[in-house]
Amino acid sequence: MTYSIDKFKGLVSSKGGIARTNIFRVTLPALPGATTRDIDLLCKDVVLPGRQIVSNERRIGVHMEKIPYGYAVTDVSLTFNVLNDYGIRKYFEIWQNRAVNQNTFEVGYQKGADGYAFDIKIEQLKHGVGFPVYSTPLGIPKLPTILQNRLPKVGPFDLAQGELDLNFITKEDVVYSCTLFNAYPTTMNDIQLNNDQDGIVELNVQLSYKNWKSNQTDGYNPVENFVKTAIGTALTRLTN
Repeated sequence: MTYSIDKFKGLVSSKGGIARTNIFRVTLPALPGATTRDIDLLCKDVVLPGRQIVSNERRIGVHMEKIPYGYAVTDVSLTFNVLNDYGIRKYFEIWQNRAVNQNTFEVGYQKGADGYAFDIKIEQLKHGVGFPVYSTPLGIPKLPTILQNRLPKVGPFDLAQGELDLNFITKEDVVYSCTLFNAYPTTMNDIQLNNDQDGIVELNVQLSYKNWKSNQTDGYNPVENFVKTAIGTALTRLTN
């Protein structure tokens, strides 16, 4: 097969671009007594689960053949940035306490009102299409950086980045969705403190689960791509 950069670019474009590792979303359960607001924003990294088909070898004539008899999954690792309220660590302490109560040392139930197992969703997102709104014909002046970085995202307007997100006119940009069934944190790793002046506190946890299932899409809609590209190109020309 002859390699062609144009063919590669065409393939990438036809599939909606290359997936980015830093665009994802994790949905964790709401737990009574734990702060869960914007907890997904603190997630620094997460691992999409894999699956191994376990098998036994069997000889058929002179050939050896692997015959499947089940499957095996590995724990999913998540790393979170820790804020000064230590809310994320308290969240997982409360979650683990539902599995093994640290006051009574009683083992909890997997399901039910006080259960410890929940379904967790991990989603791979795709990069959106936007255009700048500061110093444009829209009449929005560019603000000082110190003020700009404090502005929130209001609907399609990402004021901190100074962009209008064109994804608001189309569907949610989820290209791959994975659900962990009956998941709970079996391991909450220790946090090391030191004298590093620029050190950032992080918390790593491992979730064990029964199984996982994916809800796949191809991540690309030709009509959606045409609308975003056409509007994005037109608005970018207006800003230049």
